[in-house]
Amino acid sequence: MLIVVKPLGVLAILVRRPVWLAELAYAGMFFHLLLAASAHINAGDGGYPPALIGVALLLVSFFTQNAARAVPSAVVTEIRGA
Repeated sequence: MLIVVKPLGVLAILVRRPVWLAELAYAGMFFHLLLAASAHINAGDGGYPPALIGVALLLVSFFTQNAARAVPSAVVTEIRGA
């Protein structure tokens, strides 16, 4: 199931129609990467850096999405106070 949902999440972020679906995809990817990093840290296998890098890149993408897209996100605008 994840092999289908993950690419659809990327597509939802790129297309951004409807905006709420893109924001839901951001949330799903954020929690997936955060829990993956947590699992690697708890397992002690040292495989957590790629997941943390993914979280960082996802956050950068989320907070810069309004500058790059024609359809603005209401959530990011409220966070920045604009």
